[in-house]
Formats: sequence, structure tokens, C-alpha cells
Amino acid sequence: MIAGVLYRYIRYFGEMRILLLMIAGLLVLTSGLHAQSQSDFSYTAPAPLPQKKLIIWATQYYVHEFASNGTIPFVDKNNQPLGLYGDTCDFCMAALEGTASITDSSGNVFVVNYANTGDSNFVDCRKCMKYASSKLSVESWGKTRWTISSGFGDGVKNYRLVPFRTIAVDSKTIPYGSVIYIPAARGVTIELPNGEKVTHDGYFFAGDTGGAIKQNHIDVFTGIYTGNPFKALVTSNANKTVEAYLVEDQLVIEGLKSLHVK
Repeated sequence: MIAGVLYRYIRYFGEMRILLLMIAGLLVLTSGLHAQSQSDFSYTAPAPLPQKKLIIWATQYYVHEFASNGTIPFVDKNNQPLGLYGDTCDFCMAALEGTASITDSSGNVFVVNYANTGDSNFVDCRKCMKYASSKLSVESWGKTRWTISSGFGDGVKNYRLVPFRTIAVDSKTIPYGSVIYIPAARGVTIELPNGEKVTHDGYFFAGDTGGAIKQNHIDVFTGIYTGNPFKALVTSNANKTVEAYLVEDQLVIEGLKSLHVK
């Protein structure tokens, strides 16, 4: 009798242990899939499409990389020098992109982010041939002041910039912290900063802004990649628009937000 009770006891707790292990394994698997979807661009397409439809057009921005040289100083918002310098075109390109990666003479790499536009004009960006006849507000770029950042730089609301995920938006059209799904970007092959090539799932996070970003214009951040992988999306032409959808799936929203919160 004692042996029978002992057998049932062992069997019961043995089955409970197996059940607990199965539950734990399922939780790990679910968590792993969620993490993978965040980093590997593998969220599934929304079905049906969200009700909120947008018509957008897109440009692209990236981290401008160069070696500290020239005579034009990078200063902080208090006009204190950061010990980094650029020539006319490097400074102005950094101002246009909003983020730059600068290597000093000792090989140290500094990431600087746009802080604000001051009163002092450090350079005339029209003197860079690339912007001599630009229709953009080039005159203000030479007054840019900077802040030391990290990674790929910072967006708005304490968000970090994430290559191929972050977009700059007009918050009156697309609220900061929201996610949009762009069918024209889904299935596109992109090359991540580590050299890995993956297929984009079409989801983007509204985590940045810019002076030229108005209404239905978005700016897609591509990290250090200066090419344009989104040929159907990034046309830099306000007359060439695509459809986008404001995502309602909280799993996707929270997943992409977690990538951006510092």
C-alpha cells in the first residue's frame, strides 16, 4: 500500500514537472519569436489592413561619416567647441542629415546629433557645390549646433534612431510613437549595419522629425547605408506617393517602441 501511494505521488509530481517545463518552454519560444520579429524584420503582414489609411511620399536620411578635418568647428548648444571639425561640405551634409559619425585624429569615433540652430553662422553651405542651387533652406544649416550622442543618434522623445525602422514624421499627420505599415516596403532586401541581408516586413516607427518634414512627407532612416533600397517608396518626389496604414496591433507597436526607447 505504501509503495502504491509513493508511486502515485512520484507519478503525479513527475507529470506536474513535465507540464511546468512545457509551459516554460512555450513562454521562452513565444518570447524568442517576439524578439526575433523585432530584430529580424519578420512581423507578419496585417490582415485585414488597418482602417486608417495614409497617402505618403518619402525621402531618406542617414549617418554622414567622415574624418575630423577642415576648420569649421562643431559646437554644442552653449557654443562650447566639441574638438571636432569639418570642411564645408561635411559640416553641411551632417546638418542636412541631422547625425554624423566623426573620427578624430586618434581614431576615436564620435556620434553627434543636431541640437538646435543658433545665431552664429559657422559656414555658408551655398559654397558647397552640392547645395549651391538647392531649393532647401540651406542658409540655416551653417548655424547648426550639436550634442554628443551614441549608437546611430537620437530622434524625438528620448527615442534612439534604428536603421530601416525609424522614420521622421510630421506629428500632426503621424503621431510620434506610432507605427505605420507600408506595403511598398514589404519584401525589400536590406543590408543591416553588420552586413547581414534580411527581408523587410514593411513596418516603420515614428521616432524622429525634421524641419522639412511636413504633412504626408516621411523621411526613412537607413543608418550608415547611403544607398536607396526602397526604390518604390523613397522617390524624393511629392507627386509619387504610396499607401501606408496606421498600425493598431499593440504587439507590433510595443515591439518597435522597445527598440527605440533608450
